[in-house]
Amino acid sequence: MIRNKDMVGAFESIHLLRKLFVRRISETSPLHFSQVAIMKTIEQNENCTQSTIAERLCVTPASVAVSTKRLQKAGLITKTVDSDNQRCKRLALTEKGREAIEHHISLFRDYDELVFSDLTEDEKEKLMEVLGRMISRMKEIEGIEGEFSDTLKLQCILHKRMTELEKE
Repeated sequence: MIRNKDMVGAFESIHLLRKLFVRRISETSPLHFSQVAIMKTIEQNENCTQSTIAERLCVTPASVAVSTKRLQKAGLITKTVDSDNQRCKRLALTEKGREAIEHHISLFRDYDELVFSDLTEDEKEKLMEVLGRMISRMKEIEGIEGEFSDTLKLQCILHKRMTELEKE
């Protein structure tokens, strides 16, 4: 009989192994893990504002301002003043930024290919079904409502909730 404790231990091991991978690639990538979400949002919404990013990622405008300042200093994004509103800055990726995000994403894509290479398509489908049911049940227990077809949005909400709890 498989104990719940053993399954939870397996999930925690997967989580920690993934964190080790993220830490390892962070040493060779010009991007911090949190900056990837900001840059992907800029890529998908060219010439967006910092407030758009904050809203989409469920983070504070101040944290976006700090990150975008660093990204601009590193030459990964540009900020231009909006012609209609002088206080508003529009964000865009530079060529160096596009290359950095593609490099970073390719590292994850390659890693994920290796991790899941031993699973058949049928096993992947079954695993996704089971994980989906677990996520639904855990959201219900935690009082998180709504369907999230975009996993990034759910992750942003969960991260925000964790940050709020840590402040208490």
